[in-house]
Amino acid sequence: MEADPGSLDDLELMRRFQEGDASAYEALVRRYLDLVVRHARRYVADLAGAEDVGQEVFLRLYRSRDRFREPNNFKGWLVTITTRIALNELRTRRRKRWVTRTSIEADDPAQEWRPGSDAGEPPEEATLREERVVAVRKAISRLPDNQRQAILLQNFEDWDLAQIGEAMDLSVPAVKSLLHRARRALEAMLGPVLGEEARRA
Repeated sequence: MEADPGSLDDLELMRRFQEGDASAYEALVRRYLDLVVRHARRYVADLAGAEDVGQEVFLRLYRSRDRFREPNNFKGWLVTITTRIALNELRTRRRKRWVTRTSIEADDPAQEWRPGSDAGEPPEEATLREERVVAVRKAISRLPDNQRQAILLQNFEDWDLAQIGEAMDLSVPAVKSLLHRARRALEAMLGPVLGEEARRA
């Protein structure tokens, strides 16, 4: 009996896709589309733009299937491609002088990340919390690309150091150093007023 594509690992799906199995490609899209769009939205504020990035990511995967070489971490490879395309999209928008906002300036800045519970929270505390979240996200957006990607992968995708290293082609010590520099930069930008949020960003 033929195995369900959804039960196969990523590299087996890619192998089958390279052999012409369209269902394997569809399984990869179903498995990772949400992740790709969510990650793209860390860079591209609007959902429509993030979805466009997602379409471009999977279009490139489709077109490059014959040139694909197995990475150690398919998901990390996919996230890296997503980051590159999202950053290219931002650069294109800036060149065209489009007025855009980063994901940390979205209409609901706390929609994707709410530290702690806000159940029964007084309005003034909720406002203060959301202002802090916006400030942290603005600071993250100002980090160099590699520092920002490492911070996002660790704190928003919950990746460990080894996974981040595979995705960014860095050793674990290099990832630790990168994250340390990123946190130092965030603390310098945010100051003590944000306390724990700044250190956890």
